Amino acid sequence: MLHRLSGAGVLLLLVAAATFIQPPRSVSQLVFAQLRLPVRGPAQPKGNGVVLFTRSIHKVPPPVVQQKTKSLYKGQRKVVSPGTPGTVAVERPVHIAADGLARALSSQRVPLTPPKPTKILVGTTQPHYLMRGGVLYRYSRRLTLVATAYNASWEQNGPWGATARLNGVELTHGMVAVDPTVIPLGTRLYVEGYGPALAADTGSAIVGNRIDLFYNLDNQQTSAFGIQKVDVYILGPQSG
Repeated sequence: MLHRLSGAGVLLLLVAAATFIQPPRSVSQLVFAQLRLPVRGPAQPKGNGVVLFTRSIHKVPPPVVQQKTKSLYKGQRKVVSPGTPGTVAVERPVHIAADGLARALSSQRVPLTPPKPTKILVGTTQPHYLMRGGVLYRYSRRLTLVATAYNASWEQNGPWGATARLNGVELTHGMVAVDPTVIPLGTRLYVEGYGPALAADTGSAIVGNRIDLFYNLDNQQTSAFGIQKVDVYILGPQSG
């Protein structure tokens, strides 16, 4: 004849079976093994039962660190280095009474690996706009410089030849010589009366608020340019 076992009787049978199969474990460990829950550490007594910890791993989103820069316009943002998430373990203690009933206790968070922050540059340069020839240019600064003109002749370039100091390519219209301490090489410009330009070259006489405009002209024509004052627009923020 079959007899219905009480809850306590079932637990005693589980303990007896575990004794013959493997070294003794707590009743709570046997119960959680059946539920396939991750277990941390040995069970600890608590009142009339035991406490067992379950653990789950969660990702922690990386924080965002913003840095202001003049190298971008207002409203522009640039990710310098993407962050990486961290990890945290959430441990949930569960009290299992002698009668087999389980009750969840307050959980706790245990940091495992710290997140690496995402670094973002935020622009502060106020943009201005210039319309020339039906084209809208956005610029950050306007300078008034003393301008001269030069060409590809040996007399005006010396033994170095008509090559750009910026990248060594052959000079052509639209490339200009500047003082890099005033206008960094590689800066895009708009020069009144000349058009869009690139700060690509330097010259021994181009110091301070000077600019030398390259033309595909002969010596007489470039000499006729003389010395003039021109407005130069910095197309784009400068580093800093």
